[in-house]
Parts: sequence; C-alpha cells; structure tokens
Amino acid sequence: MRQRNRIKISLSLSGWNQQRQHRSREVTEVEESRLLRSLVQALVIVGIIATDVAAETQFSLWAVPLSIVGAVWAWYRRHDRNIPTKFCIAIAMLAALAAFFGRLLGELHDTRVLLAELLIQLQVFHSFDLPRRKDLGYSIVIGLILLAVAGTLSQTLAFAPMLLLFLAIALPVLALDYRSRLGIEGRGVLAQRDEVRSEGRRVKKISFVTLKSTGILFLVTVGLGLTVFAVLPRFPGYQIRTFPVSAPIDIQENFDGRSIINPGYVREGSGGGTSGGSGSDAQAGTGIDETFYYGFNSEINQNLRGEMKPKVVMRVRSQAEGFWRVLGFDRYTGKGWEISRNEQVVNHKRPSWSYQIFLSPPAISGESQEVVQTYTVVSELPNLIPALAYPKRRSEK
Repeated sequence: MRQRNRIKISLSLSGWNQQRQHRSREVTEVEESRLLRSLVQALVIVGIIATDVAAETQFSLWAVPLSIVGAVWAWYRRHDRNIPTKFCIAIAMLAALAAFFGRLLGELHDTRVLLAELLIQLQVFHSFDLPRRKDLGYSIVIGLILLAVAGTLSQTLAFAPMLLLFLAIALPVLALDYRSRLGIEGRGVLAQRDEVRSEGRRVKKISFVTLKSTGILFLVTVGLGLTVFAVLPRFPGYQIRTFPVSAPIDIQENFDGRSIINPGYVREGSGGGTSGGSGSDAQAGTGIDETFYYGFNSEINQNLRGEMKPKVVMRVRSQAEGFWRVLGFDRYTGKGWEISRNEQVVNHKRPSWSYQIFLSPPAISGESQEVVQTYTVVSELPNLIPALAYPKRRSEK
C-alpha cells in the first residue's frame, strides 16, 4: 500500500516537473527575428490606417504610436515572463470591453466601426507582450480583419493603395513565418544573394525570399485576383437583408412632404438655412447658390444666373441603372415651373421596432426586377433623395 502511494506521488511529481519544463520552454522559445516582428507591426499599422481611410476616423493618431511603443517594449522584454504586464493588459482589455458594450447600446444600427475600434484597442494592448511566433500570428490575423472591415466600409478607390500595400507586406511575412516554423533563421532574407567562401571556392547562396521572387509573386497574386474579380458572377440581389444604416435622423416637428427644405434658398428673414422657402420668396435674387441646386424646391426660377461648383454630396451603390426621379413640375408660371399638386402627399411612418419603411405597391402589374440601392450622404442636402421608380421599402441611411 505504501509502495503504491509512493508510485502515485512520484508520478504526480514527474507530471508537475513536465508542466514546469513545458512552461519554461514556452518562455525561452521566443521569436528572435527582428525583420519578422517589424513586418508584422507594419502589417498591423496598414490595417489601422486602412480602417481610418475607409471609415473616415482618426484611430491611427493614437493607435499607431502606442502599438510601436508596445512592440519595442515586447522586444526588450521577450525573454521575461512579464506577469505584471500581462495583468495590466488583462485589466485594460476588460475596461475596453465594458466601454464597447456601453457604446453598443446607443449604436445598434451599425456596429462595424465600434467592432473595429475594439479590435484596434485589443491589438494595442496585445502589442506589449509578443514573445512568441504564435503571438505575432494573432497580430497578423488582427491586421487582416481590420483590412476586411475597411473593405466593407470603403466607398472610394482610396482603399486600393492600402490593399496593395498590405499584400506587399503580407507576402514576405508569410514566408518569414514559414521559415520560423521550420527553425530557419531569417538572416539574408529579402536580399538578392549572398556569397560565402567554402574551402577556397566561392559558393552562391540563394535565400528563400528575395526581392525578385517577392515582386514576381506580388504581380502574379494581383493578376489572379483581378482575373477572378472580373469573371466572378454578380448576384442580382443582396443575400443578407439586414442592411447597415445610420443613426435615426432627427427631423422637425410637423414634417411632411409638402415642405421642401433647401438650405441654399431660404425665405427672407430666416437665417441659418433651417426653414425652406418656396416660389419667388426663396428665389427672389438673380444669382444661384454655388453649392445647392435651385431646382430642389416647390418652384423653379429659370431667370436665375450663375454657375455651380462641383461637389460630392452623396455616394450611391446601385445594382442596376435606371431613371432617377426627384421632383416633377407640371405648371409653367412665365418665369419657371412649379408643382401644382404639392398638397397631395402621402405620409409613411416608420415603426419604432424597425429601421425600414414599407411603401405601397404600384398600381400597375407586370415583369419587374428588384434593385437594391444604398445611399451615403456626405454633405448637407435638401430633404429630397433621388430613387428609382416604384420603391418597395426604404431604410434610414
């Protein structure tokens, strides 16, 4: 009986010693490649900047410097256990998660930017403790997720250079990560070739990753990606019907379709552009406003003179082309046109539990096609939105 207990105690002690050796091995097996660490950090920085470019935020102003400081700290402390640092990181992550849930309750309409901000905060905290290659792998995944979020938020071609830059950095990162897994040191990487002498003769040593091979792989990847994008079929409708929308728009009381509010043309004596004028009161002058179209009103004065300046006021994504209608003028006044049926409007109220407004179906019947359009207003506009004929439902955007 005593011998069996001794066997159990010895087995338990041997297991504890194995766990202790495994933990000490985890601490000692650190990633020593400075080039891999630097490229991973550059990959994360590109992801953060891409999110700022696409979402028009300013996360990079504080996230990039702090992440660089954290990476430098992690390099000099890579051989230590860093128990106090890990404790502070855990507390900071819990605080960031609590702040995220607090903001989430007020912005349930579109959580992509909030999730990206949370991910950037977690990456900044995580950058202060990167001893192993596995920790660098987490940073690579975070950079990739940030780039994907930026792709969903992007509305212009300003995202394209960030995507190409991310790819140019990701290719050598993947090669260096693979070399690290094989236990090959990263010396000579990204160099054309090294010449070493062995037994009196010159031997050329070609590294796994060179600038030439990386450039060729970059061009091949971009070419294949553009080819797949060109031949990839486009589905006629969105597969997910929960569209991202903005916060509920605050409107004035007693608002209906009879009042057309054009900030560029207001009635005399009403400053600030908050009340909409109509007819000769709103367009009594002889010149047009350079930034607001004079036709967005209940009456259009064709005697106005001037030239408007180009300005981006709205971005629209539409699955098909078509005739967009905003207003219809049907009565000529001698100096312009006006709407004679301005009082005949139909008000549609949005339910409190949904962001969508369901409209009445058209009176005509026949073959139809569903077209989804998404609007992003980037400048001040009148209370008019162009759309295709016979809209079915509308979501606030």
